[in-house]
Amino acid sequence: MFKKTLTAAGIALIAATPVLAVEGPFPVGEIATETNFDSMKNPNALDYYPEVAADINAAISERAKVDPGMGERPVDLEVRILSMRLNDDPVLTGDGAFNMLEGLVTVEDSANGKTVISQPILLNAEEMEVPYLSVSPENRDFYNAMVLAFADRAVEIANSVDELPDLEQVQK
Repeated sequence: MFKKTLTAAGIALIAATPVLAVEGPFPVGEIATETNFDSMKNPNALDYYPEVAADINAAISERAKVDPGMGERPVDLEVRILSMRLNDDPVLTGDGAFNMLEGLVTVEDSANGKTVISQPILLNAEEMEVPYLSVSPENRDFYNAMVLAFADRAVEIANSVDELPDLEQVQK
């Protein structure tokens, strides 16, 4: 009898407890993307790819469930492109070839601006030996592939947020 009473009381208590978190996935509200190559010596990537931040921003917008205002509670993305390098060298070759794209993606709760998750992204393309004839892509095609891969990973990070504090708790 005592076990049944305790079980019933426990279930009633759990059912009466207010929800303290909102479950996701959440739409993306705002996306802010910038380049910040300050930590590198003599970077010249922006000479070849001046629109890299805008291109990544557009690619993320295409892939993410974007909700710029109305509807569900969104998360905001802050993306910083930290480097574009060729084999760890920040000075790209005369044709703008690179094989590394590095950045940081920060997901923020739009209700309070607090960071929910922040993760680095490092894409490193390497040539591999294959048993058939292969042709390297043109620089622009390679650039587009790296931008799209970076955007895919940024959206994965945003979609990994599966819980935010309830708005009542945020406003306290």
